[in-house]
Amino acid sequence: MGKYHTPFRFQPSILTVFCFFAGIFAGTMWVNRMGAGLKEQLGVFGQAFLTGSTQPPSLELLAELLLKRSLGIGILWLLGMSLFAVPGFCLAAVYAGFSMAFLISSMTVQAGLMGVFLFLLSVFPQMIFYLPVLAVLYIWAMAPGNKIHGGGFAVLLILTAAGAASELWLNPWFLHFASGF
Repeated sequence: MGKYHTPFRFQPSILTVFCFFAGIFAGTMWVNRMGAGLKEQLGVFGQAFLTGSTQPPSLELLAELLLKRSLGIGILWLLGMSLFAVPGFCLAAVYAGFSMAFLISSMTVQAGLMGVFLFLLSVFPQMIFYLPVLAVLYIWAMAPGNKIHGGGFAVLLILTAAGAASELWLNPWFLHFASGF
């Protein structure tokens, strides 16, 4: 081994990024390989997505959404403290990449380049809160010597609640604004 040669070290972040892009590739290919009938149905769902829900947001819907988001955050938190942190976050990255690519591709099929703008608008207010939560959970999971971080997790749950509230009350307003164009 030479003086300037460093041995290869496993980097979980590189594997996670690879899994994310593999999910993006799979989601894009899935939409592109769909038949014309399914793509037409996606257009119907896209119009329903833009027009919004028929029922006004309520505290019951907030509680349901908060339960779903908190459950996902809690699972990632527990997964990060286990031996399966790297494979679990890789699976989560594949799922996130696939979901994101599926939505962007299907919106682009229906609205052209405006589909990318609609996707960004559809995730805008809540992702301000969700992305930092996911980043902190990932950093905690990949750090050596996993700790519980109880107080920090409470702050992450508060951010998750703020994201759920913005998803329920602010997001429809932004989508209604976009549907006028």
